Amino acid sequence: MACRGTSNTGVAEVSGVKLPGLSMDTAVRYHDICISHLLELSKDPNEQYNEDIITAATILRFYEQIDAPSIGIDSEAYLNTVQFIVHNQHNDSFYSYNTIQGPSRDLHLHSMPSASLRHSAFLIAMRQEIWSGFLNQRTFRLPVCTSNDYTVFDSANDFIWTNRILVWCADLLKFCFGEGKSLSPAMRAKRWAELKAFDIMWEAHKPIDFKPLYFKKADPSSGKFFPAIWHQNPCQVVGAQHIELSRILLAVSDPKLSRLGLAARSTNMALEEELRSIVRRLVGLALSNPQCPVVFVDAAVGISVCGEYLTDPGEQGAVLDFLADLEFHHAWPTSATSAALREAWQTRLQP
Repeated sequence: MACRGTSNTGVAEVSGVKLPGLSMDTAVRYHDICISHLLELSKDPNEQYNEDIITAATILRFYEQIDAPSIGIDSEAYLNTVQFIVHNQHNDSFYSYNTIQGPSRDLHLHSMPSASLRHSAFLIAMRQEIWSGFLNQRTFRLPVCTSNDYTVFDSANDFIWTNRILVWCADLLKFCFGEGKSLSPAMRAKRWAELKAFDIMWEAHKPIDFKPLYFKKADPSSGKFFPAIWHQNPCQVVGAQHIELSRILLAVSDPKLSRLGLAARSTNMALEEELRSIVRRLVGLALSNPQCPVVFVDAAVGISVCGEYLTDPGEQGAVLDFLADLEFHHAWPTSATSAALREAWQTRLQP
């Protein structure tokens, strides 16, 4: 539908059709009507496999997350829509480490993926829910397969490996902020070890494609506060970043952490240093691979939960610059995070 502007009488005209009732508020009113219709359709069991609905819901959920700081609350209206649709699939094995598949691709490097729109929307929904889980420190609220075996390391392409990593990260969110809290100490330690197994296997047997093309340590004396870590494609960067995000969850939920006693102080200091290192790698991955803006959001998520442990003023300033650039260039809201970091850093300076 092509807009032809306005006629000599000042009436808007679209594809040769005059629309005398069109006003500045018309688009907003029709937008609201469409949203209401979407929400109604999403509750209809007959529409649960409608690709248009889940796709629209994930797009709107993204904007809902962006708008949340400006309105002071994340209403999660579209998240609820996504949850309803995913749960109605009656298939708790979709978010499964062992069976989740990436887009099928031709052997040609530059071919386009030919995956279903619904499948892709579900993968986006998983990433959005991981963001929310970290930012709000709550459990992952989409169904994750209960029988994931993280010791399986059979060969797969980059996309399948990254999807596996995302499932692992989602499972860790459920463990840290959900089901893990109700387990007995012995069962909690057992479950943590099962989840930690993937990290151990990854370090020992990670696919060669996920090894950086280039790595250079940070050099704070030269104003380079983050390491340079180059990868071949954005998919590998997303996978590498979610490895780091998952390590945050493993570190803070380690049942062997000493909460009291003589070892507690040294343990906490070691934990804080580990979290600082993870933040540096997250930001370094984003800055080194700027071709995919979403990797900046992944880094910002890590900063929001662990940035307070940065103690070097130069490093703190570099992180604030990173967040400001993310909001300016990509509209992801970071002002609240920056303000919270400044307050946390100031509090840590007080005796």
